[in-house]
Amino acid sequence: MKFRFKALQRMREPDELDSPTLLAAPRGWIALFVVLITMSAALLWTFAGRIPITVDAPGLLTRPSGTAMIQSPYSGMVRSVLTRPADSVRPGETVIKVQDARGRLQAITSPFGGRVVGLSVTDGQVVAPGSPVASVERTDHAGDRMVAMVFVPATRAAGLGQGDSVDLSVSTAPAGAFGLLRGRISSISPYALTKEAVSGLVGGELAARPYLNGAPPRLVVVDLIPDASTRSGFAWTSQSGPPMPLDTQVSVTATINVGRQTPFDLILGR
Repeated sequence: MKFRFKALQRMREPDELDSPTLLAAPRGWIALFVVLITMSAALLWTFAGRIPITVDAPGLLTRPSGTAMIQSPYSGMVRSVLTRPADSVRPGETVIKVQDARGRLQAITSPFGGRVVGLSVTDGQVVAPGSPVASVERTDHAGDRMVAMVFVPATRAAGLGQGDSVDLSVSTAPAGAFGLLRGRISSISPYALTKEAVSGLVGGELAARPYLNGAPPRLVVVDLIPDASTRSGFAWTSQSGPPMPLDTQVSVTATINVGRQTPFDLILGR
């Protein structure tokens, strides 16, 4: 009966028509505005924002002619190795002497000039015609520039073009400390390279293995951007780059910038 009396008393009271009605608390309005602003910004970025499109691939700092193998035209036993890694050789210079079955000494000469980067034989080793004996980084012309040879899987090379900018992470100069080496694409091979072609560019099958994972690669030659103000003589994403000169036969990882696209196009797969 107590509750019934209170209900009847409530019905006798006049309606408070002049009192304001609170539809939402101020905190609720603030949260709503924040959500609307966030959604508007996200929608604007979806259609107007730009996401860089990049292609990553392994490569090597070297000379334009790459690294080639010297092979023995003779069979016999190696009597003397006349050169060592890092030595310079001239075209026609003897690098190995082999004693054939008749006891005659035969000279194996380098068909090109350059720097010896590896030896495949030692004294007393028996070789056959066609056996590799040394690898030489070729220097066909005085003052040959340093370039990066990058091996991009053929399935990812469709969007690449001459002049595209490239950032190179150099194994001997950690990017976290010295930044990235800058360059631009100077040439792209029209067709994918065979295993033999890659081996002929980098100095043998063992050296070619890191570049042959997956699809056959296309060769992308990157010219390094010069910068006389740095110790290396080339431009870096950092102000000065590493405090030492660059050398060839150093592995790199290339990030090739092929353009930009909106997030909307990326979602649609365009």
